[in-house]
Amino acid sequence: MGGISGILFFVLAGLGGLLFIGGIIYLVAYFTKDGGKKINFNINTLLHIYFYVISLVSLAISIIGLVIFMNALMSYKFGVPFSYELSEVNSPIEIGGGMTEPLCYQGNPMDIEGQKVCFDSERQKSDIVNGLSFFVSMIIIYILHRIGLHIVEKKEKFVWLKKIYNFLSLIGYSLVGIISIPMATYLLVNYIYFRPDNIVQINPPSIPVAISVITIPIWITFFIKTLKNQENIKNK
Repeated sequence: MGGISGILFFVLAGLGGLLFIGGIIYLVAYFTKDGGKKINFNINTLLHIYFYVISLVSLAISIIGLVIFMNALMSYKFGVPFSYELSEVNSPIEIGGGMTEPLCYQGNPMDIEGQKVCFDSERQKSDIVNGLSFFVSMIIIYILHRIGLHIVEKKEKFVWLKKIYNFLSLIGYSLVGIISIPMATYLLVNYIYFRPDNIVQINPPSIPVAISVITIPIWITFFIKTLKNQENIKNK
């Protein structure tokens, strides 16, 4: 399970590409199901597509900032090993007839839970500031584009485009949830019941837990929207 955090962020970062490919497939299927239905891509249509795409991407990317922020917060609540991978301090070496201080390739030697490990004492604070700044900036972009979408929809609405947006969002957050929820459960159970005595051997569960907590409400929201779209189709 080493490098679990990097894997999760890789999955989240690749979500945009997956949704783009899925969108192309969905569009092709949608506009060919009625015997070659033509698309009138005027400036208004393209503007709607722009607002939906940026809304989808900005919301997905904002999750990364929020995860970083929550990860740092949980390290204060549950301890540094819960959120961050730690490394052992390298033994002193002899240089010029003298011995060096204990060395760290990253961070500085410090005592955590009675053990000498390498960790950057400023990382928690920087992750809180950077994560929150990243999240707020992306959420502002998301809100502005949703406002822009609301304005252009006063003139004309594209129901099919809204359905695509909800459907692709449902798929994307479902995939993230399917990956993060069992991973968070596995790491959390191991942390609570089978935690190793040496804290450098701990696989931190914080990031999978944060991703699960954030994505589950979003997943449920788009699931409900998709069901409502299906009910509207049946009523018609």
